[in-house]
Amino acid sequence: MKVFWKMLLLVGMAAYLVFAFVNFNRSKDNKVCNKVSVMITDKEKANFVTEEDIRQILKDAKLSPEGKKMADVKLLSIKRAVDGHQFVLHSTCYSHPNGEVVIEVSQKLPVLRVMPSVGEGYYIDADGNKINHVNYPADVIVVTGNVNYNKSKKYLTTFSQIIQHDEFWNDMIEQINFTTNGSIELSPRLGDHIVALGKPQDIGLKLSHLKTFYEKVINKVGWNKYCRISLEYANQVVCTKRDAS
Repeated sequence: MKVFWKMLLLVGMAAYLVFAFVNFNRSKDNKVCNKVSVMITDKEKANFVTEEDIRQILKDAKLSPEGKKMADVKLLSIKRAVDGHQFVLHSTCYSHPNGEVVIEVSQKLPVLRVMPSVGEGYYIDADGNKINHVNYPADVIVVTGNVNYNKSKKYLTTFSQIIQHDEFWNDMIEQINFTTNGSIELSPRLGDHIVALGKPQDIGLKLSHLKTFYEKVINKVGWNKYCRISLEYANQVVCTKRDAS
């Protein structure tokens, strides 16, 4: 008999939970969107995307949620429209039971500023994509010299990703120069020397060797002992001493 009442109680609880869930979702779907909150998560770094931009995107795409039933709000379509902005890196769209729709946006931020010897300058984001016509005051690394975007994109992408994920190099490198013969030279912020990476091959490996050299050698002998540090040859770091005179 006790087993019967326990089973009956469990069935009753299950039925109540299903009823409550269905009614909650029905109530939520019938709720009207009364507020749209737009948050630019990195607006302190740049203003490539503004709240007004996002609201205009929704208006142009006829996706503005306000006044619509929550069941009719197309969150996925909103996300796709917002992600289509050239300076949007990623967006997240979600709703609250109180009728609020929230759109969170992160921007594509420049990592490199390219100032080629021929042609107009531009910026490069962390994925190696070109960003044109922006006024960005931040102190990003400058790329100069014989740089053709279509030919150099993979090298610029490599540098962008290394710099983006390694604070050491983001702080250390001041300038990347592509010479006329296709080699790469670095000008560090610390120390009065040039780093010759040679041809744009195995960039990540060369920077790893250079970092180790900085940590184990330069920190001991001083940052101004050498005028040139070369990693042009595989697994070698060749240094030229500064003229004592």
